[in-house]
Amino acid sequence: MIKINNLLLLTLLTIFISCKEKNIHKNIEIENDAISFFEPADLGAFGSKTRLLIYANFDECGEWGGHTESFEIFSKKDRIFYAKYIRTRVDCDKIGELYGSPEFQQPDRTTEFQLTKNNISAINDYLSKLLKSKIHERFPGHAGQNFGVIKSDSTLIIDVYDSNKANLNNYNTLLKAFDIEEVNYEYR
Repeated sequence: MIKINNLLLLTLLTIFISCKEKNIHKNIEIENDAISFFEPADLGAFGSKTRLLIYANFDECGEWGGHTESFEIFSKKDRIFYAKYIRTRVDCDKIGELYGSPEFQQPDRTTEFQLTKNNISAINDYLSKLLKSKIHERFPGHAGQNFGVIKSDSTLIIDVYDSNKANLNNYNTLLKAFDIEEVNYEYR
């Protein structure tokens, strides 16, 4: 009788543990499916120099351009994703004497930080909207904003050059997800 009880208890315990393991694996799969993103190895985790570059070029100085902003997305040996954010500043009053010189665009802000799941989700949303915007892109003439994404191995390139305010709104939404001050820009 004791052996039967022990056998029954062992069987029930085995079933319970195996069901719990399946639920754990199922939750992990659901969690992983919720955020589709590059593999760490695709963006440098094992020594590769491949990066995902998200960039924006503005035109507050008209046809001479304006400041630039970029996010360099990469992974380190710890297989965690990081971003390096760079913003330049411009002085449109100095275009005549300095255009083409480094003084026209100077680094204003550089920050490096670890990405969260919310950051990665925001990048995915940004990429999706940017791709849709590319389909509706209209040439703005000599002055327009340029928003884009490029994977440094050239396997992904999206470049949108227009004056559609939706692209700035999309970019500002990305900046908010990273807790970075929005671009205040007036369209002409």
